[in-house]
Amino acid sequence: MSSRMNDNSAACWWHIAVCFALLMVLVVPGNASAGQDRFTQARELAFDGDREGAREILRELLEAKPNHWDARILLGRTLAWDKRYEEAREELLIVVRAKPNYSDARNALVDVELWSDHPEAAISFLDEGLASSPNNEEFLFKRAKAQRDLGMLPDAMVTLDRLLDRNPSHVQGAKMFSSLRVRRAKTKFGLGYGYTDVDTLSSAWHGASAQLSRRTGLGSVSLRANWSRRFDSTATQFEIDAYPRIMNGLYAYVNYGYSADRLYPKHRFGGELYANLPKGVELSAGFRRLQFGSSDVTIYTGTVAKYVGNWWISLRPYITPKTEGTSQSYALTVRRYFGNRDTFIGLTAGTGSSPNDIQDVVDLARLDSRKLGMRASWAFTDLFILKLGARYGWEELVRGRERNQFNVALGIERRF
Repeated sequence: MSSRMNDNSAACWWHIAVCFALLMVLVVPGNASAGQDRFTQARELAFDGDREGAREILRELLEAKPNHWDARILLGRTLAWDKRYEEAREELLIVVRAKPNYSDARNALVDVELWSDHPEAAISFLDEGLASSPNNEEFLFKRAKAQRDLGMLPDAMVTLDRLLDRNPSHVQGAKMFSSLRVRRAKTKFGLGYGYTDVDTLSSAWHGASAQLSRRTGLGSVSLRANWSRRFDSTATQFEIDAYPRIMNGLYAYVNYGYSADRLYPKHRFGGELYANLPKGVELSAGFRRLQFGSSDVTIYTGTVAKYVGNWWISLRPYITPKTEGTSQSYALTVRRYFGNRDTFIGLTAGTGSSPNDIQDVVDLARLDSRKLGMRASWAFTDLFILKLGARYGWEELVRGRERNQFNVALGIERRF
């Protein structure tokens, strides 16, 4: 009797164990699947813009399972998207400390440091990650970004060189490398040539220039030598330009030129003050003073300009007081930029009697003029800039004389 009861008891316990095992098989995967479904739902909400709704689900998941690392990373990212950087940092540090080699967590933490303007901290976390994963492309690219933000341009280029050495087709890395190479180049040397056909003359005019420019902490400075051949005579002029920065949004243009030859003014002075205003508006006011000896002239000028997206529109007047009355002219320029300030195409139209582009004494006697010109600039291979220009002009001179001019110009600059 006792033996039969023991057998029945054993059988009962065996049935209970089997049922429990079956229950675990059916229920536990179901719970895991439900948890994953909730995470997927939270992720969809986050990317659809309902970040608060996503965070509610993520916090529920983390309360049940604190080691759901992906949920904590997503929670940290949604907080960072809302600029709640301190809270985001706390969540992501939990994952990075628990799983130092989990690149998703470290990348998210680095983003928080970059977005919150802490590039030094970003570099520290990236260096830890690169110690164990030296060829991680995301780490290398973000390290270069942090170094760039700190003004460490040579170090950033070394990091990018390491990245591009591993992956030459890394588009963002190549683009940043090109940008930094341009930013590091502080010196430019350029050569230019211009050809002008004048319908009233038997021989064309020729002009050439050589210019050396340097960016400094106070602004850019340029030295330029101009050469011209007109009316069977040659002349040379030397100029210096400077664009000193006065304060944020305010800078100046200063110019001086000298020539011992009649074709150019003996002395040329220029000054202009520029103000960058909100909404892409720029205003300026200044003068040009040209001394030919017996015929001197002062021209007052300025600009009203505005940036509209990739377009730049500028109106520049020229006002010249004279003994017989004040003359004036206007030039309208429309320019379209393509990616950087050295790649653009533009059109200029001008009209009026004020001599806005004086080259010799004859220009002072201009009564009226019309002009239409095109100018293009193309930056290629990061270090070279090619410039092209063409212009047609009509002028009425003294005693009813008129002349038509057609000018083409070519220039090239090299950054160093």
